[in-house]
Amino acid sequence: MRSDGPSGSLSFGPNVDFSASKAVYVVCGWSGRVLYVGSTTVGVATRFAQHAKDVNKTLDWTTAYVIPLQDETPVRFVRRIEGRVGLAIGPERNKALPRITVAH
Repeated sequence: MRSDGPSGSLSFGPNVDFSASKAVYVVCGWSGRVLYVGSTTVGVATRFAQHAKDVNKTLDWTTAYVIPLQDETPVRFVRRIEGRVGLAIGPERNKALPRITVAH
């Protein structure tokens, strides 16, 4: 699988085969609706495995889309990108997304 560009759809689960260490991801449910937007700085597979431990939260998470970022991307930029993607998409279940500031 290529790790230098956005992924096609992936099945959400603890054994996802995606190598990006820093990324923003979008998770959809059975309905196709966007349920969650998140980011990782520990690797996509590691973060998905962490999420999968919370079965109540992820029971209907079926599909994920991953936007890989360069390994050198500072954490604050990873979070900013997550906030912008979340703002644009409006996921149904995020409790909080990183704040984004708009320069004037």
